[in-house]
Amino acid sequence: MEERREEKFRTILADNNRDYLRMLSAFLEETGAFYIEDYAFDGKQAFELTQRLRPDLLIFDLIMPCLDGFAVLDELIANNYDADTRFIMTSSVNLDFLMKKAEGYNLDYIFLKPFEKDVFKRRVLEIMRSGAEHGHCAREVRPDPSSVATKHIKAVGITANIKGYHYLREAILLVHKNFELMSQLTTGLYATVAKKYNSTPQRVERAMRHAIESAWNKGNIEVLESFFGYTILDTKGKPTNGEFIAMLADKLNTELKYVD
Repeated sequence: MEERREEKFRTILADNNRDYLRMLSAFLEETGAFYIEDYAFDGKQAFELTQRLRPDLLIFDLIMPCLDGFAVLDELIANNYDADTRFIMTSSVNLDFLMKKAEGYNLDYIFLKPFEKDVFKRRVLEIMRSGAEHGHCAREVRPDPSSVATKHIKAVGITANIKGYHYLREAILLVHKNFELMSQLTTGLYATVAKKYNSTPQRVERAMRHAIESAWNKGNIEVLESFFGYTILDTKGKPTNGEFIAMLADKLNTELKYVD
């Protein structure tokens, strides 16, 4: 057992989201090239585990309790950390000043959330197997608009088995590219979605309505409030199709505006 571990890249994963850590662990273990030595759930743990275990790889998030990602690196530098560890940062925030700050550290890569599993696995393997000097290739993976839209739709409680799920995702992506479609819902937006799915604007509208109502009947009220605020929920109970699409398209634009 110990011999097999030594052949793999010893890795520490750090993030305060335990489900996310389990996902990363599964991704890496699928490659057969990584041994997850330990997990850290805040920046202080990430620093202490890295200092003590001196892993081959530390994958850590920018935003963590106690110490953020930059502070973890600062602590390692202050303590004269000299192990040949590769540092990969993940972040759901893509602000220019943060990316510029990241360039000043010994980072090997920056992944912007959400990212594709296969891209993640391939990039990490390339970094670990590369013989080149590390610490000078901080790059970023562009979030895919479709993946971000899917994440938000599922977060509010609309599942893929509901027909309106696909219509809403397509509508959000279309409005993300051209917000003027919101001024012509039936003849513009619904008609475009209907054409793609060989349906009619009226059926598209009804399916979207059903999906939104299902989310409000079964979804997590705290998530819905965080997306749509108390105003819509208190005064109307549910957003209209147009309000739902506009809100999620705006959320998508906000998440991607520093990338496009």
